[in-house]
Amino acid sequence: MNVTNLDSVTFGITDLAACRRFWTDFGLAESTADDGATVFSCKNGSSVVLRDSKDPKLPVPNEPGATQREAVFGVKSAADLTAIASELERDRPVRVDADGTVHARDPLGFGIAFRVAQRKPVMAPELKFNTPGRPDRINTRGAFHKSATPLEMTHTVFMIDDVDKIVPFYTERLGFIASDSYPGRGYFLRGGASNHHHDLFLLDVGKKRGFHHLAFELSSIHELFGGGLNMTRRGWRPALGPGRHPVSSCYFWYFHSPCGGAAEYDFDSDVVDERWVPGVHPQT
Repeated sequence: MNVTNLDSVTFGITDLAACRRFWTDFGLAESTADDGATVFSCKNGSSVVLRDSKDPKLPVPNEPGATQREAVFGVKSAADLTAIASELERDRPVRVDADGTVHARDPLGFGIAFRVAQRKPVMAPELKFNTPGRPDRINTRGAFHKSATPLEMTHTVFMIDDVDKIVPFYTERLGFIASDSYPGRGYFLRGGASNHHHDLFLLDVGKKRGFHHLAFELSSIHELFGGGLNMTRRGWRPALGPGRHPVSSCYFWYFHSPCGGAAEYDFDSDVVDERWVPGVHPQT
């Protein structure tokens, strides 16, 4: 099944004004959907959708308060949607929209959906750096960013409490691939047709089930620091970072979100294909 990317996520929220301010400061572009939902988009069209937590259109939450209610994954074609719907209908309720979007819930109750990917290609500007013995940016000042404008949304993270129940659901039934893992604790999964290191991370934090964070890729380390400093100036509380992940290689900076969980700026994440050798990492 040709899952290509994380295309959109929907949050059930309790404070629209705070959420609008957060995503505006984070660097996403605001618009309004045809049905009135508030949408914030990256440069490639991947999006965050905000709905009131009491909206009957939302999937039932699996944790209280503001949180992510549904993750929408992109696929290559309508044929992929048909295959996914057929697979899911074997043991769970499935709803298919007029546009073909397939909605269901995974074994732990997380809302998931699949649609033909709506993202569009984006390209970061070429980076030049001066390093000892390799000067590349000569007689030119370095780039500075006062804020960030995320290019794409890359992954979402679920806190899970039953590894054996949920990991095979994604890998054996929906064709996700484990790029890396902390056995028994964390699984970095990418769609079968994705080149992201991971589109979904399943993390066991100890008897807790819910949304953890949502990640966005930036164009440079300069933009990551510009965005992070802008968020702190505007009063948003850091959750973690700045730092660098040993798995997936990216630089990061996380901020607590009024939508629930956190939002992560990333830069220089691993890009993989079928030649990637999955790593099995010691638990930390």
